[in-house]
Amino acid sequence: MNALSINIPANFIFSCENTLARYAAATSEGVKRAILDRQTLQGIKWAIDFCKSLDTDYMTEAQLSHAIRLTMFRGQSCPVFRG
Repeated sequence: MNALSINIPANFIFSCENTLARYAAATSEGVKRAILDRQTLQGIKWAIDFCKSLDTDYMTEAQLSHAIRLTMFRGQSCPVFRG
């Protein structure tokens, strides 16, 4: 995420989409696991959808924490934001 401010929804989405693109381009399972680290594909997609649903220029601390948690979520259904 380097110089991007991740509390801006568009930057957070860009970072997530970049991770998905690198994952898709990976040639081995080991590289794919390294790219995702503790994240999940479904969780990243849920985080993107969550950020797209926000109608703000900047995410609050609670919204940012929820989006980050979503990227690592391993459940069957998307957790609801209760901020």
